[in-house]
Amino acid sequence: MTCSLLTESWIPLVSTSGIRSTASITDALLTPSQWRGIDSTNPIECLALHRLLLAICHRAIGPGDINDRANLLDVWPTQQIQEYLNHWADRFNLFDPIHPFLQVAALTQTELSPRPWTLLCPERASGANRLLWDHSIDANPEPITPAAAARALVAHLQFTPGGLVKALRTSATRGPACGLLVIIPTGNTLQETLAFSLVQQSTADHQLDLAAWEVDPPPIEALTTPRPVVPSGPAQRYSALSRALLLEPGQAVTHLRYAEGLSLDESPIPDPMAAMVTGKKGPMPLMLRESRAMWRDANALMGAEGSIPPETIRNAAAIRMGRGEFDPIDLLAGGLLPDKAKVVLWRLEERRISPALLAQGNAVAVAQAALDLAESTGTAMRKAAFSLFTSWLKNGGEHSPATADITGLLDSTQVMAHYWAHLEPEFWDLIDQLSTTPDADAIAKGWANTLKRTVTATWNNAIRSLGTDGRALAAAGRSSHQLGRVLKPLLPAN
Repeated sequence: MTCSLLTESWIPLVSTSGIRSTASITDALLTPSQWRGIDSTNPIECLALHRLLLAICHRAIGPGDINDRANLLDVWPTQQIQEYLNHWADRFNLFDPIHPFLQVAALTQTELSPRPWTLLCPERASGANRLLWDHSIDANPEPITPAAAARALVAHLQFTPGGLVKALRTSATRGPACGLLVIIPTGNTLQETLAFSLVQQSTADHQLDLAAWEVDPPPIEALTTPRPVVPSGPAQRYSALSRALLLEPGQAVTHLRYAEGLSLDESPIPDPMAAMVTGKKGPMPLMLRESRAMWRDANALMGAEGSIPPETIRNAAAIRMGRGEFDPIDLLAGGLLPDKAKVVLWRLEERRISPALLAQGNAVAVAQAALDLAESTGTAMRKAAFSLFTSWLKNGGEHSPATADITGLLDSTQVMAHYWAHLEPEFWDLIDQLSTTPDADAIAKGWANTLKRTVTATWNNAIRSLGTDGRALAAAGRSSHQLGRVLKPLLPAN
């Protein structure tokens, strides 16, 4: 059976006229100006499909500098891409017996038992992955189309958490994008989006940066005792075989063979979609964090505090500014956060940032100061709420409640979630102002006023969460001085 992903419609896209449909790789990459972008609400699927298309573009279009990438906005190398796809056409067959797309045919030589396809999807119940709203059964998995299986395959290879697999060896490492805060600048068309993220690459690096379909799949021996692979560039990262998979062919897919894949080692070439920040052991990619939305790490996107913005953002900003265009760049940001082998959350956000902002040191400093003030105020706000809840639990007694009880009450009332959620849209308004308003002092003053309003609202919300009886009112009275301590740094100096 054949299922060529070059001709089969499987990638969800929306056209420039707003029509939603699925398209083949050929349709997407030969006419990218006709598509507005990828149309998937599944966070990891959306990000992984972008990475796959970019891997193909990197290999097909070849090395280039910023001027070469900027020229792609006007002249798309259709013939070059077509020739590349024709050359590797047999490697894009999902069920090819020798080189199945992003799979390992050698798994047929093992005694591995078939497993349900739901193993590929973190939102589906499978094995030890129990979910409240999904009731998939391993013994009788619901069949899916080859198109859906291909999307699940691509997403899984990029975002699978590490952990025990116990197939060919004990465990496997996470996918190359798993845990990262992945940032993709998007344009008005798929062509612009691909050009923005097709980062610069030298001829020497391009020769080493082979995609998974350009090399022979690893034999079983290489999977049993693998040597970590140092990725040479984006194409190798975006197509890495983090798991060895083999779909069972058919008009509908129900099962697959599943084993540990290749492991990526540390590389001097960071993931182009991740910001680099300074960690305890030196430079490291910016990771997703459960309690932090992207805006709280905006300093890393702008290169503040020694961080390095994602190369994709720097590339897009350079293209825009080189063409004299200073409209904000739309950003698609998200990823999947694991806790060992378990999934904690996945996230997908859409934001925007002015390309000029990245080049204006004063604007970056103002944004960084705003973030620092929000963080210090948030720390003080949490201490004040902690004092309030301590007083409520103590209820006039002499013995202080256990710290765990106070923290549990604070977290259950979502007081700090209210604080951060209220500030998020206000911060992005500040970013927009910085790109158009030169008065940094006025912007900083306005941010301080925003924090004062947010602190007051958060404090009142904390009090309301305790109720309106005498016990709650007494606790509020005994802790009222804490509010003043939070507000004091936000008041204008005399």
